[in-house]
Amino acid sequence: MARAKRTDRAEARRRYRASIGEPNDIDDLDGEEDVPAAPIAAKPSSAAAQAPARPGMGAAFRSSFRPVDLRGDLQALPMLLRHKAFLVPVILSGLSVALLPLVGVNALTSAFYQYFSFTAPLGTAFLAGFFAPRASWLVGMLAALASVGFQALAFSTGPFGGLYDAFLDASGNPMTRAAAEALVLNQALLVGVPSSGLFAAAAAWYKRFLNRANPNRGRPTATTSRRPDGKRPKRNEPRPILARRR
Repeated sequence: MARAKRTDRAEARRRYRASIGEPNDIDDLDGEEDVPAAPIAAKPSSAAAQAPARPGMGAAFRSSFRPVDLRGDLQALPMLLRHKAFLVPVILSGLSVALLPLVGVNALTSAFYQYFSFTAPLGTAFLAGFFAPRASWLVGMLAALASVGFQALAFSTGPFGGLYDAFLDASGNPMTRAAAEALVLNQALLVGVPSSGLFAAAAAWYKRFLNRANPNRGRPTATTSRRPDGKRPKRNEPRPILARRR
């Protein structure tokens, strides 16, 4: 009824203005006619506005390659030797070598030793390359070289848990422990160190590829935090169990 009364009064004023010659498009001074307010558009969140576009797989694949900066990598060597990308793989490599003479040869210690030491420490190279801030190939080679040093030290102090007592040569004849240990050290130095550098560089490339293929990974997702009128919705807070209903 209130809306009908306001409409009738506005129509009566228009007829009166038309009778005295005044224009009808003059706004009412009392503001009784309701004008619906335009809804306030919700502004996009800053995370959604700053989120970079996701590139294609081919572009991410090509842009993940990085040329070797030999001079810069050598200058950053003191920093790299103190970085966790070098310290953690070296610690794991030394632990894998120390467990064999201390604990003995079993499935766990043998697998740990072969993965982080032996002739091709792939686990050591992967960790070094994936977490290195730069010069991943150099960090991987240095970590593998430290593994060779750990093995040489362990071979000179004892029988190394009897791991190399049953080694056979190419013709199938049993090898002496000294010959088997020398063969392992030569392969670890001549084959394991260069291959660790290549594997560490591949791990660093894989990390860059993941970051470029999905640049929005780790960013906060864009959620609608405001209502269409611009106000924030209230959160439903749980009432205490013993709260009285008012």
